[in-house]
Amino acid sequence: MEEQTQEVQQPVGLTLQDMKILAGAVELAAQRGGFRANEMEIIGATYSKLAAFLKANEPAPAPAEAEAPAEGTEVTDGAGI
Repeated sequence: MEEQTQEVQQPVGLTLQDMKILAGAVELAAQRGGFRANEMEIIGATYSKLAAFLKANEPAPAPAEAEAPAEGTEVTDGAGI
């Protein structure tokens, strides 16, 4: 009997970074005149959708770390004042 080997295929996917690179490439091509006038409408509409998607899916900023009081500093809640 022959052994059958299966190649494990990696799923094809795009990351947000890949999409940012593509958006930058569209901007650069437009600045350099890389598109014909009759192509600009569809390129612009697609670019706008991509930019909106990137903005909606950008990672949230990391929460700021709470500042710890300096050593030797007394922490009060102001209730005894």
